[in-house]
Amino acid sequence: MKPANSISIHRVTVKNILAMTDFSPTSAPVLPYAANWARRFGATVHIAHFIRPTSYAMAGDAYGLLIENLWKMGRENLAALEASDVLRGVPHTTFLDSGEILDGLAALMKDRNVDLIVMGTGSRRGLGKALIGSTAEAVFRTVTCPVLMLGPNLSAAAEEPREPRRILFATDFGPAADRAAAYAFALAEEGQANLHLLHVLPSREDTHDGFVRKAEAELAESLLDDMVPEGADRWCEIQAVVKHGEPAREIVNVARTMGADLIVLGTRRPPRIALYTGWAVAYQVLGMAPCPVLTVREAEVQTQTHAA
Repeated sequence: MKPANSISIHRVTVKNILAMTDFSPTSAPVLPYAANWARRFGATVHIAHFIRPTSYAMAGDAYGLLIENLWKMGRENLAALEASDVLRGVPHTTFLDSGEILDGLAALMKDRNVDLIVMGTGSRRGLGKALIGSTAEAVFRTVTCPVLMLGPNLSAAAEEPREPRRILFATDFGPAADRAAAYAFALAEEGQANLHLLHVLPSREDTHDGFVRKAEAELAESLLDDMVPEGADRWCEIQAVVKHGEPAREIVNVARTMGADLIVLGTRRPPRIALYTGWAVAYQVLGMAPCPVLTVREAEVQTQTHAA
C-alpha cells in the first residue's frame, strides 16, 4: 500500500489545445469545448482536420479529383470555423493534412506543443467496435497528453459547455492512477469543484461471504482516502465511493446521480497490436456518459505530466 497523501496538487498548465474535427455533427461540440478550456487557461486552439486517403477506394483520375475536392472542402470548412463567434478572442491556428492520422499526429503534437486534445466520437450503438481502428483509436495509441472525449450524448447538445463544478474521478488503482488523480485534484482546485473518488469492485456473485466483501470495500475506501492530498478538504468537498458491479455502468450511474460535469479516467498504454480491448471500460463509459470524459494515460518512461 502506498503512503497516505501521496498525490500532490499541481496547477494544470494548458497552453496548446488540439481540436480535432471531421466537420460532422459528432464534431460539433469540439470547438465550443476547446474554446472554453482555452479561455480558462489562456491557451491557443489548433484546429486539425485529417483527410484519410486510404478511406476512399477510387483509382486513377477519379481519386485525384476526389482528393482535390476534399482539400477544397477542408479549407472552406476550416475557414468557416475560424470565422465563427465560438473562437472570438481565442488565439488559434488551423491544420489540414491528407496523410494518415498516425503519420501526422505525433509530428503535429510536437510542433504545436500540445497539452490537451479535444475530440468527439461515434454513435451510441456499437461504440467500442466503431472506435477500434478509428480516429479515436489512433489518438489513444499515439498521444501521452490528456484527451477530452465528447461522447454521443453531447453531440446534439445545444447548451454551452459547462464548467466542471462536479468532477468524478474513477480509478482501478492501476499505473495511470496517480497521474489521473493529479489532474482531477488540480481541476477541482482550479474550479473549487466537488470531487467524487470512485472504485468499482467485482460483483463477486461466486461468494456469499459478507466478510470478504466488507474487507474488500474497506481496503478500497482506504486506498481512495490515501489519494487525497493533505489540506484538499479546505477547498473541495470530497467523497470516496466504492461500488460493486460492472465498472463502466457503475461509473456512469454515479456520474448521473451526482450530476457530474466531467469524468476523469486513467488509461493504460496500449500494446502494439491491431486488435486491442484494453480500452473497453473507457469506450463503454464514453458511449453512455452524460458529460465529457477526460482520459489521462499512464506516463511513458521518463515522461513527466503536463502540469506544473
